[in-house]
Amino acid sequence: MSEIYEHKYMVFKIEDGPKAITESLNTYGLEGWALTNMVIINDGANVVAWLVKKTLTEAPDPQKSKDNKAMALWTDGE
Repeated sequence: MSEIYEHKYMVFKIEDGPKAITESLNTYGLEGWALTNMVIINDGANVVAWLVKKTLTEAPDPQKSKDNKAMALWTDGE
């Protein structure tokens, strides 16, 4: 198993208020995303939020792939 980190960013309008930002971040949080940083841009008109999500992946096993290929050659698919 290995870990991969996905990153994304979201841009919010300040005028929408903190409730809209919080609700959006909470929705992504339920999907496993975590807030890492926020920056105010455009003379205070927008906030950019960066999110990260850790995903575990299983590295391919070359021997298992070879065995499966050999098995598929000698079976009728059952």
